Amino acid sequence: MGDRRVNANEIGLVAAVFALVGAGVGIVGAAATGWAEAALATAATGETARFGPVFVAQSYLAATATVLVAAVPLAGVIGVLVGSRARGVVSAASTCGLGTGLGALAYGLVAVTVIVVSQGDAATQAHGIADALLPTLATAFVSGAVGASTGVLGTVMR
Repeated sequence: MGDRRVNANEIGLVAAVFALVGAGVGIVGAAATGWAEAALATAATGETARFGPVFVAQSYLAATATVLVAAVPLAGVIGVLVGSRARGVVSAASTCGLGTGLGALAYGLVAVTVIVVSQGDAATQAHGIADALLPTLATAFVSGAVGASTGVLGTVMR
């Protein structure tokens, strides 16, 4: 019967890892988009200055998309690691699935918020937090599925 237990501590640990990584990725994303904003709009002249806000918005969108895509491989790695410690397949799937799904949601919300809050004056056409909500939810769902699947694979490593 130990196979069916969900380990709440491990779910919390996985979610905390995702949130911390999300904060770090968000800070790096904010630095990169700030650099792009300075290069494409703030210090730009001529035609670059004219189209700068469009380029800035695209750089914020690209950074946000990259941040969200990175959650899925993280879910895979964490799923294998946590799943290798699970008591059984059902426990691995449920613990890793919930942990990586909730963790990826926290990761996405933290990272996207940091990137959006860092937007400067030239980012008037860039996305907001609400604009990224659906992709963040999709990322959490897919990360949860990947985490559950790789958690099951991790049970083989015992």
